Amino acid sequence: MKVLLLFLWRVLDWLQQIVMVVSSVAIVVLVVTQVLLRYIFVMPIMGVEELACLFGFWLYFTGAVNGTRERTHIKADLVDAFITNKRALYAVKSVVTFATVCLAAIFVQWAVSYFQWSLKSWERSPSLSIPMVYAQASLLVSSFLMLFYFIIEFLDYARQAMGREPFRFTGLTGRQTDACQPCQESE
Repeated sequence: MKVLLLFLWRVLDWLQQIVMVVSSVAIVVLVVTQVLLRYIFVMPIMGVEELACLFGFWLYFTGAVNGTRERTHIKADLVDAFITNKRALYAVKSVVTFATVCLAAIFVQWAVSYFQWSLKSWERSPSLSIPMVYAQASLLVSSFLMLFYFIIEFLDYARQAMGREPFRFTGLTGRQTDACQPCQESE
């Protein structure tokens, strides 16, 4: 089980990095191309913004997934300042993260419904007639991945609340990383 989880962690990390790099490069190339064509050559092309939007969906939602995986997502966490007992702190964090898991599960349900609607309606972009389902699929994929990472975070906090070691994953670079980087910094 541990080997499978480690393999999945590495593959997902690798895929997310690829999606973010490809999307970033595509957006930059599209925007630069449009600026050059519009202001230098005075011959803009219709639909470049639509392509940039498609890549933008994947970039933004994959970035959100990456923030969830690295636990660098935005959160208002004042519990560290008030609870000094580490096991009690992790118990509280596990309860909070369990609530986050429940909310993420609701968001997955909404994303599935939205994706099903998108498949039925098959709406298209105005200029290039690109099916919007390609952009909206990023919401579905990212919601499942965020739920997965929140579950891992919950399990990690629950383990630490019971006095066990936090999860540790070795990234593709071979460096040892903690699943709970922010927690380790506060110790």
